[in-house]
Amino acid sequence: MNKIDTSQWGTFSVGDLVDKLDLKFLPERRFNKAMDVSEYPSDEFNLPLVNAKHSNNGIMYYGRQNEWQHATMTIDIVGDGAASTGDVYAQPQETGVLYNAYLVKPKEDVSENVLFYLATVIQRCIKDRFGYDNKCTWDKVKIEKVKLPIDSSGKPDWAYMDSFMQNVMNESKACLGNLRLALAI
Repeated sequence: MNKIDTSQWGTFSVGDLVDKLDLKFLPERRFNKAMDVSEYPSDEFNLPLVNAKHSNNGIMYYGRQNEWQHATMTIDIVGDGAASTGDVYAQPQETGVLYNAYLVKPKEDVSENVLFYLATVIQRCIKDRFGYDNKCTWDKVKIEKVKLPIDSSGKPDWAYMDSFMQNVMNESKACLGNLRLALAI
């Protein structure tokens, strides 16, 4: 890909773009990790739960969908983890929060492509600023600044971000297709 000219882009606080969600375990009983979550999805444990996870898109456990508040089209930010502090993952599917992470949701309706774009931009902004000894709390993250393409009115150019990510996805699919052909030889 060619280098992108960002000289005409705008600067935005993360908190101006997304809101933090406060999602909780719903039953009026004490949470029991051994009984209330599973490491593997199943018909019973069908809701991905984010946690301090440095892989698997931040999903470490699965819960019962009816026992957890959840949301779609969110971004997972790991607030506290030995290696994962500051990791950021797009979560377009229904997702809940176990602990050591939190979900934020764009203030505007955005496409899945834009969600991936925003997650990448936020991670590039915060990953190296926080660590195990300097937790990645919402109060700190919401004031961090990110640069985004803007439209003629100075607002984030969601259409450009959507198109850019669609091009990235198309290029990735083409590369995977070429790899499959090469492996078939």
